[in-house]
Amino acid sequence: MLDKKSPPRLKLVVLVSGSGTNLQAMIDRSRDGRLHAEIVAVVSDNPDAYGLDRARSHNIPTAVIDYKKYGKKQLPEIPWEILPGNFDRIVEVQRLFPGLRGEELREKLARMMLAERELISVIDKFNPDYLCLAGFMRLLSPYFIRHYQGGAACAVQPKNIALSAWKIINIHPALLPAFPGVNGYGDTFNYGCRFGGVTVHFVDEGEDTGPIIGQAIYPIWPRDTIEDIRKRGLALEYELYSQCLNWIAHGYLQVNISEKQRITFKITDPGYENFLKKMLELSFNN
Repeated sequence: MLDKKSPPRLKLVVLVSGSGTNLQAMIDRSRDGRLHAEIVAVVSDNPDAYGLDRARSHNIPTAVIDYKKYGKKQLPEIPWEILPGNFDRIVEVQRLFPGLRGEELREKLARMMLAERELISVIDKFNPDYLCLAGFMRLLSPYFIRHYQGGAACAVQPKNIALSAWKIINIHPALLPAFPGVNGYGDTFNYGCRFGGVTVHFVDEGEDTGPIIGQAIYPIWPRDTIEDIRKRGLALEYELYSQCLNWIAHGYLQVNISEKQRITFKITDPGYENFLKKMLELSFNN
């Protein structure tokens, strides 16, 4: 259920690395009115991503950021002088590479941030309300996240953090906090779970650790293959991502702070229960 009032449509930049099926679902829903948002650009780290073709076919501007040109083969020496002045602080607070130390960690973050400088320069031209990760297979450094969220993802003073501080959204193919990382469907299936699910969440400075916006579940039957559950999960992804964006657009998301100072979000849509029932019907009928 959505408010009868019509707030401005959200402006989205969508980041993809592959086929872009979630992107296509968002395009379709934006065009027919089911998604209260406009996709103003699609950006990829992969020049061959089919998601770029999907965007171009709908006259959506596209851009490609070549992360490879910042690798050791094409960039043997790092231009340290152009990195942000708080680089050392970012190295100290990062949570993406807990196994790395010293110069190895500094170099890895430096190369990532050089690519992100280019990514930021492209995104900022479109002045989006939100960045939507839709199969974007790159980790994001604190440098990138803080550029758009102003340090909100650190939650140093969570009592002062409003919904407007969160600008980066991701879809993950598992029920977080279980099975973070790149293989959500495979990890769920191989663990022997009886139910799987998908999660839409805000991005913080960890890997798939940000506050949850919405989730949906699907059954895993004894006869299922990994492809069966992936198909079932994708059907939920397409519906859930757009619904979460609609909740944001219409003011149906409320910030909560737990006793342990963890940021959570409450959905205030009066039609929330009906949406969950719809999602359950969809998951059991696929």
